Parts: sequence; structure tokens; C-alpha cells
Amino acid sequence: MQDQPHSGTRTVQVEIYADVICPWCYIGKRRLDLAFAERPEISPAYVWRAFLLNPTMPVAGMDRAAYLSAKFGNSAAAVYGRIAAAGLDSGIDFRFDAITRTPDSRLAHRMLIAAGTDNAKLSEAIYSAYFIEGRDIGDPETLTEIADSFGMPGLVTAAADEAIGRQLEHHLSNANRMRLDGVPYFIFAGKYAIAGAHLPEHLVPAIDAAAAA
Repeated sequence: MQDQPHSGTRTVQVEIYADVICPWCYIGKRRLDLAFAERPEISPAYVWRAFLLNPTMPVAGMDRAAYLSAKFGNSAAAVYGRIAAAGLDSGIDFRFDAITRTPDSRLAHRMLIAAGTDNAKLSEAIYSAYFIEGRDIGDPETLTEIADSFGMPGLVTAAADEAIGRQLEHHLSNANRMRLDGVPYFIFAGKYAIAGAHLPEHLVPAIDAAAAA
């Protein structure tokens, strides 16, 4: 698991609109970490904001092959080949072949919201479980195991609280209000927004501007 740096003397808040079943979001988060590593005097304070790539996904998820066929048709292999190559450049060895189900990510989002300031580290654990280990992160038992291994037992129970559900809906409503049609989407210090999984060198200027604001 790759942790965010904490050695900086200044802190920049970054709101991360993402979905844990989005491979570009995983790549974008890693590239954001690498961008902050270029500025060791600045520490990030990541704030998770939920986004759903598949808002109509059934709670039980769906068969992965059927999902890919419905979404990408015959181009799925080419699409994911490009993603895999970008992942390797960011230190992620995607195992798309290990994924058998595309899950509903709502419960995972609720866990991330419930995790508070640990959400960025927990997102790495969830991303890894899904994209590297091929685990079903829509399954409550799987998420419980992830939370336990992360040192936060009871997190799934905490995520079931109605207040967490309201926060999730608030995130989704904000994303809709901002007309987000894709993720990742980063907001630095509440002022500078960048859409997409840009290379670290393209993110550093936003970090500098936010730190100087």
C-alpha cells in the first residue's frame, strides 16, 4: 500500500471525486501521490468524494464478462490494454483477468466516508483488493475483511449509519450539480480543479498554486 507523504510543513487539501471500480481513478491517485512527492515541503490532506460510474448497478453487481460486453463491445481488450500499460508506468500491476464480477460500489464508498481522515489509505486497500486480487468489493464480507486487515474493525457497521448514507447522497448530488461526467476529478484547496488522471508533472503546478493561495 502506498501512503501519502506527511513530512511537509504546509498542507494542501485535495478533494478526490472518484469511484473505486474506476482504474483511471486508481492511476490518478497514484500520480497525485507522485506529484506531492515532488514537493516534500507540502503535505496533502485527501478528502474522499464519492462518484458512481454505474449508478444503476444492481446491489449484487453483475458478471464481469457481461458488463464489459455491454459497455465496450469488442473494444474491451484494447481499452484495458491501454489502461494496464498506464498502470505499470504508475507502479500498478492491474490483474483485470482476476476480476469475475463488476460490483455495486456504494457500500465501499460508505466505508470510505466512515473512515474519515484515513480514507485515502483505505482507498488504496480497496483499489488493490479489486484490481490486483480480483475480490468482490461489493460484498459486505469482503469489505469487512479489508477493514479488519486495515485495523478498522466495525467499519462496515459504521458505514451502515443513516448519516453516512446522507453524506454519500450529498457527494453524488454535488457531482451532479458540477456536471461531472467522469472521474478522477481533483479540487485543490477548493479553488483549482483538474479532471482526469494527468501525469505528476501536470499536477505539480496545481499543488504549487494551492499552497501559495
